Amino acid sequence: IPTLVLNNPSPEPFKCIAINNRQAARQAVEYLISLGHKKIATVAGDLNTQAGQDRLQGYYEALDAAGLPKEKKWVKKGGFLRTPARTAAHALLTANEKPTAIFAASDVMALEVIDAAKSFNIKVPEHISVVGFDNNLGVVEASGKLTTFEQPIVDMARMGIEILYQMSLGLAKLPVKILLEAKMIKGKTTATVK
Repeated sequence: IPTLVLNNPSPEPFKCIAINNRQAARQAVEYLISLGHKKIATVAGDLNTQAGQDRLQGYYEALDAAGLPKEKKWVKKGGFLRTPARTAAHALLTANEKPTAIFAASDVMALEVIDAAKSFNIKVPEHISVVGFDNNLGVVEASGKLTTFEQPIVDMARMGIEILYQMSLGLAKLPVKILLEAKMIKGKTTATVK
């Protein structure tokens, strides 16, 4: 039976179409660095998933490329879930040394970071910048135009259907491995360091 996997890249010899999560996360952190941020934390996703691992790897790669230290204290696990993300945000925002920016590996977690900041009277983006990931419409609207990365889900689905059709005709070449790039959406949750 022909198999096509969407949004989960794998070294296994089967067809897949996925988002380049690592590169998009790296771009998110590079953007924060371009705004002058040097103390950048992350609320990581579920590290049992490829997306969670890749987004954390992209975060580390951007810090390495900029010559910034990888601080364990600024890496908190949110698991792509609200409650763990809020716990992670509280830990980051109440630390003795606080980050000036936080990259959350999903928009849902970014919204929790923003809400936690409000609870401590920390203004976004005046006091801390926040970048999310997914361009989840409901979350972006609720956050007041979150800076995020949009996944090309429609393109992935369209390409998946095309490849499945080619597979059904025996025309698809093996293996098909396509990584799509995410697009940055600049919102109102990031600012230059003052």
